[in-house]
Amino acid sequence: MEWPAHNPQSLGVTVVEDSQRMNSKPVKPWSRERALADMGRLAFEAPDRVTFFDEAAERLKRAVPFDGACWHTLDPGSGLITQHHLQDIPDRFAVLAHNEYATNDVNKFADLAASSRPAATLLAATGGHPETSVRHRDLLTPAGVGPELRSAFVVDGTVWGALIIVRRAGRPDFTEQDVMLLSEASPLFARAVRRGLVTEAARQTTDLVDAPGVVQFDESGDLISASSSAGSLLAQLSGATFEDGLKSPAVSAILAATTAAAAGSPTELVATMPTAMVKCPSGTWLVLHGSVLQASHGKGSAVFIQHAHPMLVAPMLLKAYGLTSREQQVTQLVLRGATTAQIASRLAISPHTVSDHLKAIFDKTDVRTRGELAATLFFGEHLSRIEARVVVGDDASFIDAPRPRGQLDR
Repeated sequence: MEWPAHNPQSLGVTVVEDSQRMNSKPVKPWSRERALADMGRLAFEAPDRVTFFDEAAERLKRAVPFDGACWHTLDPGSGLITQHHLQDIPDRFAVLAHNEYATNDVNKFADLAASSRPAATLLAATGGHPETSVRHRDLLTPAGVGPELRSAFVVDGTVWGALIIVRRAGRPDFTEQDVMLLSEASPLFARAVRRGLVTEAARQTTDLVDAPGVVQFDESGDLISASSSAGSLLAQLSGATFEDGLKSPAVSAILAATTAAAAGSPTELVATMPTAMVKCPSGTWLVLHGSVLQASHGKGSAVFIQHAHPMLVAPMLLKAYGLTSREQQVTQLVLRGATTAQIASRLAISPHTVSDHLKAIFDKTDVRTRGELAATLFFGEHLSRIEARVVVGDDASFIDAPRPRGQLDR
């Protein structure tokens, strides 16, 4: 598929016809500080991820002009893509996925997420020779794309999403300042994805036992409303009733911290929104996220409550292949891009033992390399779900994935 026709509607606000550019007043670019502050506010106001992606793109273009973009949501447990949202570029997701999980190339999302700076250009990563990249040859060039800038969304050591922005072939490449802006925006984008997942899951009509709850408070800390799913979660939190849950120290602490964070500057707001994991009297764990409300008639706060157990596809697939618990742990780390030495350090085992586990994993999954392993898991289940637009839950994994409940299988 070719790049969409050259017109303002298909390429966004940064691309206009020459005659229009000559007769219209130029738009003043935004500074890095203004872009970050405005996107920071948006991260806590957007009602869902698509709204955030679309509106954040318009703000980002004011500071970093681009012609097309693709936003991704990643499963934080496996690092695999679960959804993508295109803006003014053709849908060639199968080619992109093959490059990401089955081909050796630069600026993979897993590599960016593990880097001290989670954004990079294709030009810099290839030492000024983008033609050496398989992605440049197979995906970008056939679509008329030249410069590419990628970023992973990381917060609290966890990756929640990623972004690719591109320009037409022949246009100037992205600058070091552009890379720095996306690096600084990484945690606020991650929080926006995480918040959007929880908000969307709370509104889903799908009958999920583990649907998250949302409790809203006014500026005085008085209850405004609570979703239907919040009742049972708050009762679990207190070990008694909904009312007792509202009065629990965990809710009070999150609410107080959120109110304090909202009093700071917009950029500080993004960095200080509180999150807490709480063990309930029953032994289960809940995660509480604070957020702010900015309605037309005042301000308030919200507390999002969800189960802390994972809803991840990859562990279930690994179990189906007959991998042991240790082999599953090793595979999870491989999917996140960890090296043999990093896996050994993380699991407190020797590199030789890691190599033995990898050999067993390759034998059981009938692959020969780490890339083939990721591709087997991704294309076996993930790609078909993405193409079928299967809904994801509040932790970025697919809602039709098996859910561990209670005691794990022995």
